[in-house]
Amino acid sequence: MIKTEKVLHLRSCKGRSVRVVREHYLRESVPCNSCLCEAQCHNEGKLLSQSATHYVIPDWKVVQDYLEILEFPELRGIVFMQTACQAVQHQKGRRQYNKLRNLLRDARHECVMFFNEFQMYSYVPREQGESLEKWQTRCIYYATVWYYNHLAGLMPVVMVTEDAEAIQKYGSETDGVFVVSFKSYLENFWPDLEAVHELYESIVQSRKERENEIQEKNGKEYLEHQPLEILEAGIKSGRYIQGILNVNKHRSQLEAFVRIQGLPNKRSELETDILICGTKARNRAIEGDVVAVELLSRNEWKGRASILCENESEEKTNEEIETEPMPTGKIVGIIQRNWRDYVVTFPPKEDIQSQGKNVRKILVTPWDYRIPKIRISTQQAESLQNFRIIVRIDSWDSTSLYPNGHFVKVLGRAGDLETEIAAILVENGISIAPFSEAQFTVVNLPMSGTISGEEQKLKGSYPLF
Repeated sequence: MIKTEKVLHLRSCKGRSVRVVREHYLRESVPCNSCLCEAQCHNEGKLLSQSATHYVIPDWKVVQDYLEILEFPELRGIVFMQTACQAVQHQKGRRQYNKLRNLLRDARHECVMFFNEFQMYSYVPREQGESLEKWQTRCIYYATVWYYNHLAGLMPVVMVTEDAEAIQKYGSETDGVFVVSFKSYLENFWPDLEAVHELYESIVQSRKERENEIQEKNGKEYLEHQPLEILEAGIKSGRYIQGILNVNKHRSQLEAFVRIQGLPNKRSELETDILICGTKARNRAIEGDVVAVELLSRNEWKGRASILCENESEEKTNEEIETEPMPTGKIVGIIQRNWRDYVVTFPPKEDIQSQGKNVRKILVTPWDYRIPKIRISTQQAESLQNFRIIVRIDSWDSTSLYPNGHFVKVLGRAGDLETEIAAILVENGISIAPFSEAQFTVVNLPMSGTISGEEQKLKGSYPLF
């Protein structure tokens, strides 16, 4: 065992940047979690089978951007390197990292994690002046080569990456190790998985539109967010206040509140939530985000409305009464995003047709009134008119009125009992994945989940209440 030191720049739960120096130990024996291992590794738990045609190792960027594609059970033999998992944890936040951990635990998915940064012969230290991204890709490539050699070449290994430079540099460097783009991998190894290809195109299209929108649109709809370092300094000095955004679901376009986390420095007299009036002052923050707020001067403070409008977009009527002025502010930065899966529906058919036959950009309406409309790219808007679908937000630039997202999957037809139950579960963050074979075995039920005639009679003999 060799002891070294590793310097990390991490983000705390409050969104602050922290420099951490850790002791780093390198070992000769680290479990590879493969049935093909001939080196007598101490493998326990879930293992990669030898029936796979190849093993695939995704680069850190692929894991970050295409995790929902890697969740498809048809994609087998996936090895997630420790470097890629840590990149997700530090750069994508807790929610995305927990999804990756759940995927690794799920017995239905043939994927494992390899601790490449603890293996003496697979770990490569970061060189001076080397960017973090380049080091992560290089680290994963050398771990891929080690993994292939460790299995004595019994299984071809494919590393998928979005780094064109890495493909050119490493593509033909090692026999038996293939370095290809993620798109090329899906087209050549999984050409018949239509759902996978549709999801990939949806994610890619969302990114392209985001880039084009930034280039084409000079004017900004919102103010730019302050960098994290400035937000931290401002919170420490008392200029900014940190809190969690709560949107008023009855007036989601006009009224939101920031619930203060702890006692703000130099603002101890502030005992109520901070009112955020309008979408401009909300500055692209979404329900549940941890934000930094700057208080307005007292003569700009407003009161919350005590009577609800029939139409949010209308100005206040004479009958609408405001309460006493309360602390009012504007959001100047996002400390931690709280994006999740959203259940949405498509707009009325007339609105879609009015945008043209070959429409690609559609504004979908979330089930949760507190979430703004999300722009996605799809050609299935008319065919999925009466269906509920799941989308995920990718970005929200200062040049756009709405966040950009991508289509994930269809839940079912709106109004159907199963669809509505699934929608409620998704909106509350409850997994809706079917039971595994092991779980059916425990309860002594067949995989189909059918109930025998006798059990059906017993079920019908019990009162509902």
